[in-house]
Amino acid sequence: MKCITCSNDIEQPRVEFGMKTCKACAFRGRDVARYKGNMVYDHKTSPSIQIMSSECWNEQKKYYKPQGARSAVKNFSKHLCA
Repeated sequence: MKCITCSNDIEQPRVEFGMKTCKACAFRGRDVARYKGNMVYDHKTSPSIQIMSSECWNEQKKYYKPQGARSAVKNFSKHLCA
């Protein structure tokens, strides 16, 4: 398969993921939307990566931000030292 930007051959792993630009053009231009992802913890010690388009990530990023405090020790020391 040929790159839509420079007409060079696209690397095979990029073709398998459905990408239409070669690696050189992808890193050269910022007009290509990049894939994003987040860690999904199905188990305590075995996370997996959920890969998605940047549009999908922007729509769902509010669900991935932590809502509570980061640690109980930080909360405890904050109330004692104040």
